[in-house]
Amino acid sequence: MRFRFFVYIQYPELSYSTLMGTSNWQNISYNIDLVKKLDPKSILDIGVGFGRWGILFREFLEIWGERNYSGEWKRIIDGVEIFPGYIKDYHKYFYSNIYNEDALEFIKKTDKNYDLINCGDVLEHFSKTDAQEFVSVAMKKSRYLLINIPIGKNWKQDAINNNEHEKHLSKWYNSDFKRYKYHIIRKFHDVEMREFSVILLSKDKIKLNLTYGKFFYVKNLLRNKFGMGWLLKIIGK
Repeated sequence: MRFRFFVYIQYPELSYSTLMGTSNWQNISYNIDLVKKLDPKSILDIGVGFGRWGILFREFLEIWGERNYSGEWKRIIDGVEIFPGYIKDYHKYFYSNIYNEDALEFIKKTDKNYDLINCGDVLEHFSKTDAQEFVSVAMKKSRYLLINIPIGKNWKQDAINNNEHEKHLSKWYNSDFKRYKYHIIRKFHDVEMREFSVILLSKDKIKLNLTYGKFFYVKNLLRNKFGMGWLLKIIGK
């Protein structure tokens, strides 16, 4: 994962601090909106780190979306994290399973298939060859592959906090992903004005209107923006 920022958490009952990975925030609402439209029932989160994506997926797919406050989760959210120091007790509440393994080796050997595989700042930590192999295998084992990735040359990063897996080993461009037939690419910039992208890949045509319905946004625009709910009632009849 690409960790430009870090969170230090103090445990009063312990005599140490722990370093936990995180990353950019500019794309969070876009990613959540995208995932809600895909409505996956099973997710594999590659590079768990702080646990942002697993926690947010759990919140907005189950608590917000289904009003499931029980903690007895209906959806599967598994995670893969190569650095064991990042995984804490709270992760186990939000994730169904967490595998402390190399992501490429895990995806090649697992016999599980997922609706969505999420890669939050992961591919740049592989060599280009290994990352392309990961994408190829992941697309065979999921309906959708969601990728956050730094774009261009301004993202040099070495090992951090004695974690060699934090090194950036490859450079990426949006054109690397345009070769896939079905793709959606959205560009963002971080606080230092460096470009990064959110990329959705699928082996089939991407449909984002299945969850809310074909005219969901038009209906709500008429109802809530223009106060024309009366017209929708007439149309509904």
